[in-house]
Amino acid sequence: MTSTTVSPADADDATTVLPWWAAAAMAVMSGCLLALSYSLQPLWWAAWLAPAPVLAAAVACPPRRAMLLGALAGLVAGSTTLSYYIQVAGMPIAIVIMIAHTVFWAGAIRLAARAALGIRSPLAVFALPAFAAGLETVVATFSPHGTAGSLGYSQMDVLPVIQVAALGGVPAIVFVVLSSAALMGLFIGRLMGARLPWRQVGGAALLVFALIGSALAFGTFELRQADNGPTVAIRLITTDRFANISEDWAQVWAAYQPAIEAAATPGSVVVLPEKIALLSGEAAHAAALDVAGVAQKMRATIAWGVEVQEAPDRFANRAFVAHRDGEISTYDKQHPVPLLEARDRPGRSLLIGDIAGAHTGVAICKDMHFASLGSDYGLRGVRLMLVPAWDFVRDAWLSDRLTALRGVESGFAIARATREGISSVSDRHGRILAEAPSTQDVTIVRAAVTLSAAPGPTLYDQIGDAFGWMCLAVAVAFVIANIFVPSRMA
Repeated sequence: MTSTTVSPADADDATTVLPWWAAAAMAVMSGCLLALSYSLQPLWWAAWLAPAPVLAAAVACPPRRAMLLGALAGLVAGSTTLSYYIQVAGMPIAIVIMIAHTVFWAGAIRLAARAALGIRSPLAVFALPAFAAGLETVVATFSPHGTAGSLGYSQMDVLPVIQVAALGGVPAIVFVVLSSAALMGLFIGRLMGARLPWRQVGGAALLVFALIGSALAFGTFELRQADNGPTVAIRLITTDRFANISEDWAQVWAAYQPAIEAAATPGSVVVLPEKIALLSGEAAHAAALDVAGVAQKMRATIAWGVEVQEAPDRFANRAFVAHRDGEISTYDKQHPVPLLEARDRPGRSLLIGDIAGAHTGVAICKDMHFASLGSDYGLRGVRLMLVPAWDFVRDAWLSDRLTALRGVESGFAIARATREGISSVSDRHGRILAEAPSTQDVTIVRAAVTLSAAPGPTLYDQIGDAFGWMCLAVAVAFVIANIFVPSRMA
């Protein structure tokens, strides 16, 4: 008779093993849901479910497979936006982004599975959301693209959820959404035979339900707060008639001037897109006088963007603001698009004016990908942002909503006019008050926005990404704790 000795590790695995093909199928399912969450026009509900299948497979398989399953999910998720990133950033950067998705989710699922199976505490449900929110904070801090690419933007149509950005920024949204997915993953994994005590899963459910309930209660309360500041008439005027950047100001002005005069009313604010012309310094000054004349005539404020060539090798992506008294002020874009705007010298200063009795700031397109810039304005009491922009057609919805979230974080309304995209007016809660896609014709978007009379900046303005960094610290704590779990979990 031959006897076989089974080690504790083998016995543990034997009771929790899923067939590889089934685990891989669940990882692909998560990858597809993540792809819908990260897409240029995401489905909000997908993010609440996305990591659940792959996490369930990871806890119902030998722990050593968790990283491979997470990598497979991340690879599927990252490949869906590959063509877009090739278009806007080039093949090398697109490949780097896809690899980053793969590594990110490999690490996230590995950590979440080890924490759940090794620590066996209800708190382990937060390993996945803490890792994701913490890593996104690191990326937003050091990436030249700011917060672009965050899973949090998938929730822009769910207004009660995104209000937590006023407390903890985009990482707070990510944490809430992925807590739900992590709980579902552990619950499904337990049903499939994972060695998780029901008391652990039940305790995790109580924690997650309390978190989501609190987030929704806060969001609902915020949305019911009526703004009682001044009401400002906004006019966004755009056209895609001019390919690239026109150097013929007379032609450009001939398209915009009649529309401004038809749409503007006394006290209104008119916003045109970014880079509507490429002009020398002298020509830009002359053009500004043209616009200022109309601003005085209509008793309106007009903001617009041009690229100014100040010297043969010196360019600036500049926004001009002509006030109703004819005064002209300028702002230079602080975050040029990498590679595509390499010749533009970054600006370093904010521009804040007083319009209709409210502090008003100016930013240009990609500037609004950076939450820190929004906070800089929020801390100075800005209640309205004017944003000339220029998109890439395909990313129209995402670029518009990404900008709107800055208003939630920092408590201001936003008027954004763009070429090759969607122009919109949003309030401080991220509600879209009016919007329209740009076309070859001249498009006018009309809205009236009531500004906040809030006494001060939001909590996020005051503490910045403290919540995101706290999540990173929690993720590191889980990593350290996992080092000391029994060797059978390795």
